[in-house]
Amino acid sequence: MNLSCTSTKNKTLFSLSALTLSLFSAGVAAQENKYSCEQLDKLNTRSQQVVTAPSICESLIGDPGGLRSQLADYGWGAQLSWNPTILYDLRDQQRDPQEYSGQNFTWSQSMALNLTYDLARIGFTKDAQFTFSAQWATSNYQAGYPRLHNVATLAINQPLLDGQVELQYGYYPLIRQFYGMILGGNSSSAALGPTSVIPVQVGISLNAPTPTFTFIARDSEKRFYNNFAVSRSMSPKGHLDDVEQNPWGLKWHVDGANPILVNEVGYKREAQEDARSLWFRAGGIYNTSHYDYFDKPGDSSDNYAFYVANTVQLTQPQKGLPLGLYLDTKVNYAPDDRNAYTSDFQVTLFDIGLFPGRPQDMTSLGYTRSFISKKFRTSLEPAGLEAPQSINAVSLSHALRLVQGIYWINGITWQDNPTLVPRRDDAVLFQSSMYWNF
Repeated sequence: MNLSCTSTKNKTLFSLSALTLSLFSAGVAAQENKYSCEQLDKLNTRSQQVVTAPSICESLIGDPGGLRSQLADYGWGAQLSWNPTILYDLRDQQRDPQEYSGQNFTWSQSMALNLTYDLARIGFTKDAQFTFSAQWATSNYQAGYPRLHNVATLAINQPLLDGQVELQYGYYPLIRQFYGMILGGNSSSAALGPTSVIPVQVGISLNAPTPTFTFIARDSEKRFYNNFAVSRSMSPKGHLDDVEQNPWGLKWHVDGANPILVNEVGYKREAQEDARSLWFRAGGIYNTSHYDYFDKPGDSSDNYAFYVANTVQLTQPQKGLPLGLYLDTKVNYAPDDRNAYTSDFQVTLFDIGLFPGRPQDMTSLGYTRSFISKKFRTSLEPAGLEAPQSINAVSLSHALRLVQGIYWINGITWQDNPTLVPRRDDAVLFQSSMYWNF
């Protein structure tokens, strides 16, 4: 389980500080709250396919002084959030320099602002929406987390034919359009970072957005779908290099990054009175960027990966609601001659509303096993280095809703081989984060 990304509806933890919020709303004249929170939700961003923006009903401030209602009158929506996190290896294996997240006490925080506009007001098709998102993130572990001060999304989302066709174009990260990384997640990412997630390893954009065009087709019931995107890949040198080359997030090109194609087919059904929630998907990724071969020094080639994932609601304590026990499984593959992580499987059980009287809490238990390429391990031998054959991680976490708009997420992960190279003793990582949705 990616411990920093969990809530009652599996929403990504966006963020912005309370100070910024107070400055934003200061001096606004009070007016009657004209719209309900459900009506205001229609202006939440739709720029992400696998992540739903938090409801205004779950906002810490709601509609302060009628500010959101006033913005809605002009077609604008706004959300602010903040996510501070700490991570530490309870086995106290500190080193200088730090080699993995949590080896030394690691803190990070991210802040984000989402603004949307109803483009139908200026002549676009019905429900067309513009999204602008800005983000800021810092950490004391500079080698593990990028320091961000960039545009995260600058995109137009345009449904057609009553939502059976959906277009999106602009700048946005691909990882939130496919796969569902945070749903169940990769528990080993607590120490190894997102490069251990195979779709990210082969170039799907993560932190900095990439210029992208997405085309989604759905059946008449909007359950079966095909999601296709063409984009620029991340830098083949990884997400940290990508952010360094593209600090503001709007560069058309970065060195070494060529077009990437992603296609996902799936079936998605929300919880209903007579049916449980189900989301099956399978996808392929083809990156035309050049990745160095491990067994052919000086030679390189394009890259690719495949994945299959399924998220199914096993129990439904209340008919028609998403409460209950879920099983999320994922299998990934990438060629072993140019990728250190060549395959993995993930199994996560998570329960929404496990404890009586706590319907908006979420508890997760996950296991991940990642297999390391033999060709990669062989390539290290001349340098006297050794990498493990596989990496295992078991993670337990709980997201506690403190009050409307504030979650406190705590978790613990046991992981063997918390570093890919050099090999280190097992780690027991404690992670604690807060999610403030304004």
